[in-house]
Amino acid sequence: MSEIKLREPDPDLIPLLRKCSSEELDNLVGYLTQKGGVSSQLKSTRAYRQWCPDHSKYADEIIAEIQKYGGNTIFNIARGGVGVTYRDIVLKVASRLKVKTAKDEPIDRIEEKLLMKVLEKSWEKMSNKEKKTLIEGIMPETGVDDLPKEFPTALLKAAIIAGGGIVSYRLSLIVAGAVARASLERGIAFVAGTSLARWSAVFAGAVGLGLTALWTLFDVLGPAYRVLVPCVLHISMLRQLHALRDSGLDPQQMPAGSEGTERREILFRKFS
Repeated sequence: MSEIKLREPDPDLIPLLRKCSSEELDNLVGYLTQKGGVSSQLKSTRAYRQWCPDHSKYADEIIAEIQKYGGNTIFNIARGGVGVTYRDIVLKVASRLKVKTAKDEPIDRIEEKLLMKVLEKSWEKMSNKEKKTLIEGIMPETGVDDLPKEFPTALLKAAIIAGGGIVSYRLSLIVAGAVARASLERGIAFVAGTSLARWSAVFAGAVGLGLTALWTLFDVLGPAYRVLVPCVLHISMLRQLHALRDSGLDPQQMPAGSEGTERREILFRKFS
């Protein structure tokens, strides 16, 4: 039983984080403890003091802390000390970032929309070279003439369809990695040293430059969003990672561009 009261059931969060490794949970703990300020309860729990950095040993405390940040403190008290479900958190973040969603929309679809919103905000701050670097990272066959002037929402959505889950994962890894560098001054530990890490590092910095504009927005929304938005983007990446693993794929071992040249060529003939 967790010291921080856990809200159950929470099917969009509890099963996912309970099967994550300590390395996969590490940045979530960083956001909660380093960006949560005096509101963070996690550092004061017995489980944290005993097991950190073996975060998987106290996954329920991490989950409960995230749920708590999603609820107003006064309302948390009214709920008996428990926070809100992850779906409520994601819908709240989407609303504040002006992302249109439906309450019954699949959680991974809402997370994908949030990723696109962050990339769109980043796109506005990027140079043409940085934009090209980002697009080439997802679709290596893109040439200079293929670079769209506006944020390529249709292109990226089509890339996800053409490339399957691996493209979704790469997009989420770009964003989660850039947020981690901007907020925690470190990347994603569990991909360090892999070909995927070397590939993503080339253009994750470009996204990070655009993300600096969002930190002011997070401050305006309220201090809890300095914790919630990075957590949601990291959890989105973890969901894509474990979906690939559940389908028998290991994205850490897949080199960039491995999702099929033929499908990408068709894609760019259609959207360039």
